[in-house]
Amino acid sequence: MLDFLHIENIAVIKKLDINFGNGFNVLTGETGAGKSIIIDSINMLLGAKISKDLIRHGQNHAVVSALFSDVNEGVYELCDELGVYYDKEDVFSISRSYTIDGKNTVKINSTPATLMQLKAVGAKLINIHGQNENQSFMNKANHIRLLDEYAEAFAEVESYSQIYSKLNAIKQEINSLVEENKQKDTMIDILQYQIKEIALAKFKDLDEEEKLIELRKKLKGAEKIVKNSSTVYKALLQNESGVSATVLIEKAIEALNRISDIEAEAVKMVEKLSNFKYEIEDIAESAKGFCTFDGVSDPQKSLEQVEDRLALIQKLERKYGSNIEEILKFKENAELKLKNFEDADNKLEDLKFEYKKLYADACVLASKLHEKRTVASKELSKLVKEALVFLDMPKVQFLIEVKETQRDGKLMLNSLGCDDVEFMIATNVGEDLTQMNKIASGGELARIMLALKSALTDKNGAQTIIFDEIDTGVSGSTSQKIGVKLAKISKNTQTFCVTHSAQIASLAENHYFIKKSEVDGRAETNITLLSDDERVDEIARIIGGIDLTCKQFDAAKELIYQSKELLKALK
Repeated sequence: MLDFLHIENIAVIKKLDINFGNGFNVLTGETGAGKSIIIDSINMLLGAKISKDLIRHGQNHAVVSALFSDVNEGVYELCDELGVYYDKEDVFSISRSYTIDGKNTVKINSTPATLMQLKAVGAKLINIHGQNENQSFMNKANHIRLLDEYAEAFAEVESYSQIYSKLNAIKQEINSLVEENKQKDTMIDILQYQIKEIALAKFKDLDEEEKLIELRKKLKGAEKIVKNSSTVYKALLQNESGVSATVLIEKAIEALNRISDIEAEAVKMVEKLSNFKYEIEDIAESAKGFCTFDGVSDPQKSLEQVEDRLALIQKLERKYGSNIEEILKFKENAELKLKNFEDADNKLEDLKFEYKKLYADACVLASKLHEKRTVASKELSKLVKEALVFLDMPKVQFLIEVKETQRDGKLMLNSLGCDDVEFMIATNVGEDLTQMNKIASGGELARIMLALKSALTDKNGAQTIIFDEIDTGVSGSTSQKIGVKLAKISKNTQTFCVTHSAQIASLAENHYFIKKSEVDGRAETNITLLSDDERVDEIARIIGGIDLTCKQFDAAKELIYQSKELLKALK
């Protein structure tokens, strides 16, 4: 159960520490005292989305934390699944802080956790039935989930949903193949043409285009290269006149040799000139090699061939990719698509066979779910009707319709099975059963919701449940019966109720008073566990308002006495 709640810097709450008791806990106070702020704080603790506006003005963060005892095994099993630390010998704790810039800090048992983990664990610890939840119960789409909660059918729904997801995936693949097959022949012709066109190019070198561009540049300058490289060769090595750099160097070497016996330095000069001669000869031969163009005999013809090849490459690039590597990748993908088309008929038959098998499996699970829901619907309908009769709706009729949806003798499957589930009700004698959303009375709706919650709580064993003004739209003996129903729930589940009803408040085992006061020029909300005498004062206030009389105090005492007697009868 929820033992302790700490709230800090949330709206009108500066700092609040509350110890709670087991059984039936009631929270009362004047309108605007801060009751809804406490509910908002608990919602924050359970991982709900919040606004930075909830943070108390002037503060940069808000904190909510709670301690729990006697945590059930379901919570520990969930922690094991989520990888959340716990110690069964210690109290169970959760906390969340939220900063003005939107940052969350979450801890479970003092260990950092994610918001997702907090939401999952929090849902197992506390169940809040707010005023807005009545409207969600009115939505037919939620009825099947409520019925499944009572039937404890979530494991079966999960097993079914896994098969249904696979079924949907296969169906989409089948539809895709069928659509593709409509244009199959055309696509095969296109792919075959593309593959052939690329194959005819006979690419062997990924750098071919770059090499061709370089060769084209050289071939375009062929005349210039021949003329100038010939000039270099003739000037350095050999020409018609017989006068070249090497010839002149040879003459210089001969002259130096003639004086080498006189000038010792001349020997070194001869050696240097000999080396120069070899280098010049090498340069001359290399320059002569420029004229060969890598074996090209006719530069102009070769240039035309290079231009044609580059034009082909650029044409293919415009169609299939920005370079040769991408063109070849396109061809590879086209070959794979062509193979898939050729195998499509076999694949389609395989998929249809698999779909048929999975559909049969899904139908078996959906039928089992239908049977379980049908049994549960009868049980839940009876429990809700009994609860509503007790809550001053003696002529009420309540029925949960579970219809197996079919078309042409085949089950129509959806993500939750094959059932159409709807809660039907008639609140007055002689009326036909109608949809929940046709209910006009807020008081009737509140009682229906309480009856449902009562049955669900008894079934799922929630640890702590909070009702926020469940008494809206009711008064008198009906309010007292709502209080009795809440007190019954509290025998197995720690129960909280935020209320303006004196009848409900009088049945509380623990009565907390919420008050807003001014402290240092600012509003602050505080909560106090009332003593027996203080309870009389508060219930008298609820009965009478501002100016209280002795009769109202006596009425409060009498109401509390009657409630104690009712509680004794419940034990």
